[in-house]
Amino acid sequence: MKPTHQSFPRPAASPATNPITGDRVNAMLAVILAVLLLGGFLLSALNTGPLAWSLLRATGVVAYLALAVTVIFGALLGSRYAPAWLVRAQQYGWHGLLSGFALALGSVHGLFLTVDGKYAQSLSALLVPGTSTFSPLAVGMGTLGLYGLAVVYGSTLWRKALSVRFWRAVHLAAYPAFVLLTVHGLLIGSDHLGLLYGASVTGVVLTFSLRFLEETRTRRGDPAASRMPGGS
Repeated sequence: MKPTHQSFPRPAASPATNPITGDRVNAMLAVILAVLLLGGFLLSALNTGPLAWSLLRATGVVAYLALAVTVIFGALLGSRYAPAWLVRAQQYGWHGLLSGFALALGSVHGLFLTVDGKYAQSLSALLVPGTSTFSPLAVGMGTLGLYGLAVVYGSTLWRKALSVRFWRAVHLAAYPAFVLLTVHGLLIGSDHLGLLYGASVTGVVLTFSLRFLEETRTRRGDPAASRMPGGS
């Protein structure tokens, strides 16, 4: 007799929910953070002291760190070097959430310069690269870097409406954006953050190189360069 194989019906798919962005606790934390930043902005506008500059530096450092982590993880996602926990984090939306956080905090970082007691700039001077009266090159590079990051994040939001090839091409803008924002921080930063920049650049270069080599081997038909689906 031939062995029979019993098939079991697959369970019905549940509606797609994002436990990260759809969770009430995370939404509440986001509201609290927004209120704190708004309060800091208003206090900075009323205070001619160093508060705005301190908050500007703090938001800039955290935004840059979030950007570096999301670029590093983005290079690993979809490659054979991606650990299991990173794949699960991508499935739960952490990668997109972190990139959105970097963009939002980076934008707030720039807004604090409009209320700085010593180097206050108009909003138009921040939006148009090269028109700032304070360190126009560095500020302009920061603006361009945020524009690039906004394009990448926008492509993530509209991913279903874009072809895979076009989405991947747009996503590569994260690398020039990272370079621009790194140079921005090096030129304008007043803190001793050489270790942070060095570790971030090293991580991005290393993961980009690994992904580039894997993509090159894949195009050459190397079976060892197997890839996991869902990469960025």
